[in-house]
Amino acid sequence: GTPINILENIALGVDMFDCVMPTRNARNGMLFTAHGTINIKNKKWEDDFSPIDEMGITFVDTEYSKAYLRHLFSVNELLGKQIATIHNLGFYLWLVR
Repeated sequence: GTPINILENIALGVDMFDCVMPTRNARNGMLFTAHGTINIKNKKWEDDFSPIDEMGITFVDTEYSKAYLRHLFSVNELLGKQIATIHNLGFYLWLVR
């Protein structure tokens, strides 16, 4: 589920999850952040050289910029999907901690 769904279910006592959303959405360019979701494929990220996520939850968040990640998606480079997946999985781990 979405980050909100995860938090709601934790509040209800659920303690085990099986969710493909972080990886599936990452492969399609959707990144989860503490400030909401972003679609890295959008043109507005083309010249944004800020970190993927300023919170720096995972190593990819500070090693790569939004512009670089967008470029990888625009040329259909698999590394882009891998970076986005690492970010989203790290975000979900941070969320449930």
